[in-house]
Amino acid sequence: MFKTGLLLAFGWNFYLVVGVIANQSYVFERAAGGQFDSFPIGIRIAYLLNLSIVIYQALILFGRVKARRIVIRSLFILGVLSVLVNAFSQSPLERWNAIPAALIAYAFFKELKKKN
Repeated sequence: MFKTGLLLAFGWNFYLVVGVIANQSYVFERAAGGQFDSFPIGIRIAYLLNLSIVIYQALILFGRVKARRIVIRSLFILGVLSVLVNAFSQSPLERWNAIPAALIAYAFFKELKKKN
């Protein structure tokens, strides 16, 4: 059941991040604080990096890539920061992104516990 939720969380993140990169209107109120009617190129480039991180996270958590403990810890911390940033966003629609972020952060927490 948790793996299904995790898959949905990654799907949602992928959907949003690709939407920002492609400057799609459905993400204007769900990303970057909901403050843009068109994403500046700098934000779109930053989301390209974000996309690579999302893909790397998924590959680790679904067992396709092995990662050292420091990487797992770093991605857990990044996940916690993502939960906080989304939860305290000025955009009510972006606040919902804290839920998939929390699932992913928890998955990395579980991975940290396995590595002990």
